[in-house]
Amino acid sequence: MNQVMYCEVCGKVCCMFLSKKCKFCRTKMKLLPEDMKYKYHIFVEDWFKCSDEEIIQRKENFVMGELQANPLFSMEEYNNQVNKQIQINKQIAEYEMRKLLERQSKNIVRMQKVSDKQNCIPRCPICTSSNIKKVAMTTRAVKTAAFGVAGAVDDAGKTYQCNNCGCKF
Repeated sequence: MNQVMYCEVCGKVCCMFLSKKCKFCRTKMKLLPEDMKYKYHIFVEDWFKCSDEEIIQRKENFVMGELQANPLFSMEEYNNQVNKQIQINKQIAEYEMRKLLERQSKNIVRMQKVSDKQNCIPRCPICTSSNIKKVAMTTRAVKTAAFGVAGAVDDAGKTYQCNNCGCKF
């Protein structure tokens, strides 16, 4: 189970599983007592629904209320840690925005291809149906062989035949 830990030196508060050292100042982390978690609302039920600003405020309330009097605590280390965390959150947000824009761009290209395919479908000039078939060369050849040049005249210059109205175009 994840445990809520805090650093006495830089004030870093996080939920940890394996590592017991602060990733900012590399000092040993301490376990945050349950009563402190609920007093400052740190990693409680509504934690993951909070905005970044709210989370920072809750952690700051804990640090200023509990750690500031500790002789090991360094306000400079705390400010460095907070600034680094803000920078990391900003980089994560920028990365997620880039990925979102890439996905949107890919979707736009995909939708454009589908649209282009739909726009390139030939339609009957009489009934505007897309239910058409190509007039095959074998059909033309059979008509020419059976009826001569006169038999193939109605297919001359025609590429498609409408399956709805029979129009050749």
